[in-house]
Amino acid sequence: MRSKLYVIIRFRQKALKSLFIALGIFWGACSCITDRKQDTGSIEHLGDKYDFTDSMLMDKPEVAEAMLVDYLAGLPQLTEEEACGSVRKLVAKYGADDSVSRWLLQRLEHHLYEPDSPIRNDNYYISVLEEALVSGHLNGMMRVRPLYQLKMLKKNRTGDIAADFSFTLPAGELQNLWGIPAQYTLLLFYDPDCMHCLSYIQQLSESPVINSLLQRSEPALPQLALVAICTESDMDTWWEYQNSLPSTWVNGYDSRSVLTEKELYFLRSLPSLYLLGADKQVLLKEPSSISEVTNYLLKEVGLPHT
Repeated sequence: MRSKLYVIIRFRQKALKSLFIALGIFWGACSCITDRKQDTGSIEHLGDKYDFTDSMLMDKPEVAEAMLVDYLAGLPQLTEEEACGSVRKLVAKYGADDSVSRWLLQRLEHHLYEPDSPIRNDNYYISVLEEALVSGHLNGMMRVRPLYQLKMLKKNRTGDIAADFSFTLPAGELQNLWGIPAQYTLLLFYDPDCMHCLSYIQQLSESPVINSLLQRSEPALPQLALVAICTESDMDTWWEYQNSLPSTWVNGYDSRSVLTEKELYFLRSLPSLYLLGADKQVLLKEPSSISEVTNYLLKEVGLPHT
């Protein structure tokens, strides 16, 4: 028979073991919390760990480019306000070094501004331009392009009411954008001589989501209006192209050249798409693909029943 002392010792050993296990769980949880805090802190100071120096650009330009892409890819982890602040800080940090500043601004333009960039972001690039312009390091003619880009990027931003304009319909009468009733308006700017535009037009005309919504009406408004505006080529070319466009679309021509001469919209490339709400508020500005538009519509209105 085991002694009383042995029983007491075993009881204490089991109690201590339970205590150590509990403490281990506690410290493990604390460690996880600490790690998360460190991760959050590193995200907030995302730009601090990247060192773009003149020697780096001269000796290892491909490494500097990879670091910049890595930095930009991490920005969506932040809120938009934090990301824009981080970009401003990065531009300010290297503003005094002419060679690094020129390289940085050129690469930021390529990644954040060019329409074909997979990480294009107008709001981030607006922050780049604003910081570069107020820094005092851009002088004379070096300010012309950034000032123009900034002016145009601030037109028809997401959340703004899209600029109204008049265009000519095939029958010859004038129509204005705001006068088209619809729950959603998909605005397409195109050039009939542009192969990429023709590809977009074909995709839109064959899209089951777009076609279903064009035929669907709410009690007061059509669900969707697709407004295709020819901004290039002459009117004769536009007339000849009418038979290639679906009859369910609103097809127009910028006969008064208000879009190009008054620069109501920033048409940095064609085709250019805008998705507008019932009050013509910009919901999507220059989405990168048609699927981005259809996914947005499916999320908002659901798959229409035909």
